[in-house]
Amino acid sequence: MLDRCRRAVADAGLDVVLHHQRMEELNLPRRYSSIFLAGPTFILLPDDTTALRSLRGIRAHLADDGAALVPLFVPAPTPEHRFGEMHEALAAEGALLRFSLRSEERDEGSRTRRAELRYERHAGTDRTVVDRTWTLHRHTQNGFRRLVTAAGLRTEAVQDAAGRPAADDATAFAFLLRAAG
Repeated sequence: MLDRCRRAVADAGLDVVLHHQRMEELNLPRRYSSIFLAGPTFILLPDDTTALRSLRGIRAHLADDGAALVPLFVPAPTPEHRFGEMHEALAAEGALLRFSLRSEERDEGSRTRRAELRYERHAGTDRTVVDRTWTLHRHTQNGFRRLVTAAGLRTEAVQDAAGRPAADDATAFAFLLRAAG
């Protein structure tokens, strides 16, 4: 992902600084007026403890008048008939890319979904297959608000994809956060 970003910014004639580190160990050289998490990457954090550490890192790197946007979603259970269903796409260089969800386990107590995934890449006679476990940890709006407060942040808004206030039972929403106090 970072290599693709480097190529894209070089092609655009831009000069950017990229950092590669775990979200819960955020340690950057300055504070920012805007922090944005691309897509609902926050639900890849495995539990509330790690999520809280990440929010504290965001707070530490957020300028006092700055804002952070954290998109979240609540993944629905996958219908059983979808397991093993193959999705295909062609890569720019012509390789066939295939993806399938092989199985899924949900734990309502820990609010996690553990999925077994298969990624395939076919290029001529070369075939690469990677099996991977992907764990998603979902948040309720109220539960996330508690983590936000514990991290020294405050919720300014909870929005839907159009920027309107999200319904309490929404399954996709974004938290607009600011420093508390």
